[in-house]
Amino acid sequence: MQKIEHLLNDHDLSHHKSAIIDSFKNAVKLNKVKTDENDIPLGSSKIGGYPDLPAGWEFPRYEDDYLTFMLQVNLSEAKPYDKDNLLPERGILYLFYEALEQPWGFDGDEGCFKVLYYDGDLGGLERKESPSSRTEFVAFPAFQLSFETLVTLPESPENLDFADDDEEANYFDFRQELVQPEDRDGKVVPAHYMLGAPLNIQDDVLEELFEDGKDPVLLFQIDSDEELADVMWGDSGMLYFCMEKEDLMEKRFDRVRFTLQCF
Repeated sequence: MQKIEHLLNDHDLSHHKSAIIDSFKNAVKLNKVKTDENDIPLGSSKIGGYPDLPAGWEFPRYEDDYLTFMLQVNLSEAKPYDKDNLLPERGILYLFYEALEQPWGFDGDEGCFKVLYYDGDLGGLERKESPSSRTEFVAFPAFQLSFETLVTLPESPENLDFADDDEEANYFDFRQELVQPEDRDGKVVPAHYMLGAPLNIQDDVLEELFEDGKDPVLLFQIDSDEELADVMWGDSGMLYFCMEKEDLMEKRFDRVRFTLQCF
């Protein structure tokens, strides 16, 4: 809370403190921890590298090749940071995407990503290299993942009225610094997280994907990230993987929807 107080003061928003805090949406931040992939235990949360798949599972295909492994989240590791109790208690979520061609998720891009869920014995997992025949790109560098609770904010909180355009601009700067702060070297920390409010770049992500949605939620937001082999989604863009809250509670991960937005 001390950091939030400091940011509110910096952006001249202290008089909106109560309304802003009431608008907070809890998220689970994904922090990259540089680790040799051989030292990452099977079944642990990771981004990049190769997935730890159950015996018999294969890499998902897309068109004439294979999807790129993005990350796996061991939910028992992430669950303590899920303040709204939305995620399953256990199991592993796997995310794959066509990271080379980078489809936008439009009509005709069906199959360009895959979210898989495994809730079996972790002792049967095997680390599997990509079977892709590509030579220019197969896998991202591996990082182990750690987690923390993150508060996010919607783009237009319902209970917040701004006095003028300058105050609204201050709110956007505050929101940006809250979710995408700079590190000690002045580089923006990528906004990789689960749940919470999407950091929209263009249109409202949840409205774009669920025009008549009951209660859509953000499952994964994956930012452009220099440490992941200088990957950039479009022009400094973001990947969003979303689903209805009811489907999340029922573990229907085949119903996840996706879009890419960029500047």
